[in-house]
Amino acid sequence: MYIAIYDENKNHISNVDNVSYDLTQRVYDPDTFSGEGVCADDINDAAVVVVCDDYGKPEYACLVDNIKAEGKKRTIKGLDFKTLWDTEIMLDFTPDGSFDGKLSAIFNAVKRAVFDSTDATVGKIPVEVIIPTDNTDTTETYGSYQGQYLLTNAYKFLKCYLKYYEYNIESKYDVVAGKIIFTFVKNTDIVDVDLSDFIYELTTTSSTTNKTVATIKYDTTTPETDADGNIIYTDVRKLDDDGNPAFNDDGSPAYEPKRKPRPPTIAAIYYYRDRDNNIVQSNAAGAINGRIYPVKTKWYEKEYLSDAQFDAVYELANSRYVDNIIIDNNLTIDPIDFGVYALYTKVRLYYEGRLYKTLPISEKITSLDTDGKNVKIKLGFKKILLTEIIKN
Repeated sequence: MYIAIYDENKNHISNVDNVSYDLTQRVYDPDTFSGEGVCADDINDAAVVVVCDDYGKPEYACLVDNIKAEGKKRTIKGLDFKTLWDTEIMLDFTPDGSFDGKLSAIFNAVKRAVFDSTDATVGKIPVEVIIPTDNTDTTETYGSYQGQYLLTNAYKFLKCYLKYYEYNIESKYDVVAGKIIFTFVKNTDIVDVDLSDFIYELTTTSSTTNKTVATIKYDTTTPETDADGNIIYTDVRKLDDDGNPAFNDDGSPAYEPKRKPRPPTIAAIYYYRDRDNNIVQSNAAGAINGRIYPVKTKWYEKEYLSDAQFDAVYELANSRYVDNIIIDNNLTIDPIDFGVYALYTKVRLYYEGRLYKTLPISEKITSLDTDGKNVKIKLGFKKILLTEIIKN
């Protein structure tokens, strides 16, 4: 096996041979990848790594977090493609009819907010997102966001829907097209196994913010007015504190005013942290030298723009000179080799011939060394010891 190395411009730089690696793929949390091998070339401009078998078939791909060189030895730490979703966005549902509660419409709204951006650096490596049509009405569970706008972390917002409706996001890198492909998948496969062992590994990944936006807080209850400054009313009756129809002072029925959508002209100030840890003020496109990729954005809004600017700059100041931290806490009980099954495959667990419970595959742990490849899995999202399962 070997690791193919590509730069941000989708150019193939080199290959790392004689590789060994450790890979943990997760349903919702970020994958972790670390590998090492031999390469005589300078690969410090690497942006994407693709793990390939001996015949050149891709088996896994991710972004590059960092590379360490010792002679011809290269040690690579990867960054899951899902990190591209781990950024703050604005979802604006204040215009009339702008909110669609269908599940695939929610997914598409988040996708547009993350990737259909005026920020040129966001699309430095092209991204394709495949979302199947799913007309499930989410408002019965999560309600409607019509008339609201949300400043939220895109992936945290998505995870509420992904977990509840049992979707996950699969990713791969198209070497020929030079693009990252995300696919929203609802896995309905089920497999029966005998319950004999569990393995789990907990890894938490943290990345720092490199872009902030300061803006003015908008009151979504602001009424719409006509050209003469008169409030425009809807045909929806206004209710009093007791829930009864309200009336004006002259005894006429009172109606709810039409709400004014958030004006796109509200001031917004953009700040960026570059590779040299400078904090640079620019416009929404952020066309400055030394931009950091992937983009990690945080929005700040206050009644006064100056307050929001203070918070935005302070966030970037705290993010300088901070390395990513990974904490591993491993406990292994005789592993199950489940390499052929996809993440979120449902596993019906049997113990002594009786069905214990059904759990999804939440993690797939792959290791390659001189002894060959070993694949293990973790079932379920709660850390459980086999001895605890049997005892309880």
